[in-house]
Amino acid sequence: MKSSGFKELFRPFERALADVPWFGPTLSAVLVATVINVLTDTLSTWGGPLYGWLFILLLVIGTVLFVAGYNRRYRHWIRNLGPIAEIASPRPHVGLIALFSRKETLRAALAHHSPVLKQCWLIVTPETQAEAGELMAEFASVSFSILPIPNLYDTQACYNIVKHIYRQGTRDVDISPADTIADITGGTKPMTMGMIVACIEGGFPLEHVPTRFDPAGKPLGPLPPIEMRVQKG
Repeated sequence: MKSSGFKELFRPFERALADVPWFGPTLSAVLVATVINVLTDTLSTWGGPLYGWLFILLLVIGTVLFVAGYNRRYRHWIRNLGPIAEIASPRPHVGLIALFSRKETLRAALAHHSPVLKQCWLIVTPETQAEAGELMAEFASVSFSILPIPNLYDTQACYNIVKHIYRQGTRDVDISPADTIADITGGTKPMTMGMIVACIEGGFPLEHVPTRFDPAGKPLGPLPPIEMRVQKG
């Protein structure tokens, strides 16, 4: 009962920390500054000003060592993401089904398949449909079909669209379903789930366009697509 009471007491603070972005950092900065001032004053009173300055110097050295160590580990982690280079890119396909969100990643997928790509089905939301139309002009040799999905969280609708493309859409443009790949990079997570389930059920290939980052974590642009392999148990 006491534990439950403490949880209820701190729940408003948890809600404020989660909902107000500046509250947590501001509170932390004030508390840290207060603790440092109290410790510095105490050490200065007890052993003279030199003790206070020594404490500040140790705090600065500790901070620099922590930041340097963290960045060294981060750069090592970035370099060994790995290894994406060991994951093969899919062979170029004649047909491509893509969930559209960003032009940069879709452009990378289209460029990878463009040597043989003839047909691309773009599953879009009302918010992204206009931007998808802008990209189509860059690939004049590819025929595009825009397939809008009204609700970007509708997993079933995305599943149905992908299944229909493989059953009928590929046949309408005389492309083999086996020569059509689905790109999961864009869209929302519910849309992605619908596409993945449809492809796993049919045994159809999947791909993803990774993003390349600099050592500071800033995105630099898309990498070539990688093939996603899932074997049903």
